[in-house]
Amino acid sequence: MIPKSISEQLMYSTVLIETENGKGTGFFFSFKIDDSKSIPVIITNKHVINYNSNQDVYITFHTREKLEDMDKNIRCHINADWIFHDTQDLCFCFFQPIAGQIEKIHKTLPFYISIEEDLIYDDEKLKNLSAVEDILMVGYPIGLYDIENNYPIFRKGITSSHPATDFNNKNIGLIDTACFPGSSGSPIFIINENGYSDKNGTTYLGAKRVIFLGILFSGPTFNASGKLEITEIPTSQSATINTQVMVNLGYYVKAEEIYNLKKKAIEICEKNNNQ
Repeated sequence: MIPKSISEQLMYSTVLIETENGKGTGFFFSFKIDDSKSIPVIITNKHVINYNSNQDVYITFHTREKLEDMDKNIRCHINADWIFHDTQDLCFCFFQPIAGQIEKIHKTLPFYISIEEDLIYDDEKLKNLSAVEDILMVGYPIGLYDIENNYPIFRKGITSSHPATDFNNKNIGLIDTACFPGSSGSPIFIINENGYSDKNGTTYLGAKRVIFLGILFSGPTFNASGKLEITEIPTSQSATINTQVMVNLGYYVKAEEIYNLKKKAIEICEKNNNQ
């Protein structure tokens, strides 16, 4: 498949990250340096890689051997250096060494589409949004994905707090959508492919709009207590189980926090160039 629409391009923007403790979502991002240079990285949550800066992971990449053929896949064991955000549940690794490793070992190149910086709105632009906006989240809930084609799962929802405000904590937002383990690290967007209306009621017929809101990192739960009856002859026993139940809400780190990661990436690159 040649990705043409915005949503089709997003099918190639995320990866399933697997560790010995579970699965989560990562996505490709490009730190823009200037008009001709950028730094490609993979971003995810710290907890997805177990807060381990040297965490080994398994990632399945699309490969591209010719223009119209990018639907072959290759599962790779990756040992990367993960660089942590100062305060938020975010981290990244440089992608160029990984791509070089794949080319050297597997004699093929990975195919991916990066999320770009120009999709991040600043505070003033976010204020022009409405409190309730339709959102799209891309990832791997409970590790589920299209195994045959290596495609992620799309989930729809709405913003539960205004994108321009902080929900309890700095640069944290809230969305109303089904969030499950495995969705951690999923990028969240406002996407309009066939027109939209702004909060002033102005309609933009046929216009396209893509806003990168942030990255899912957690969700509120409540305890559901049930009573499990275990009967033995001639006596009886009872056991109580507590289950964490998701409430279809998710917390996300606002996309502007990625600039903290960008600063670290530039510092590392400059240091390496000076050595």
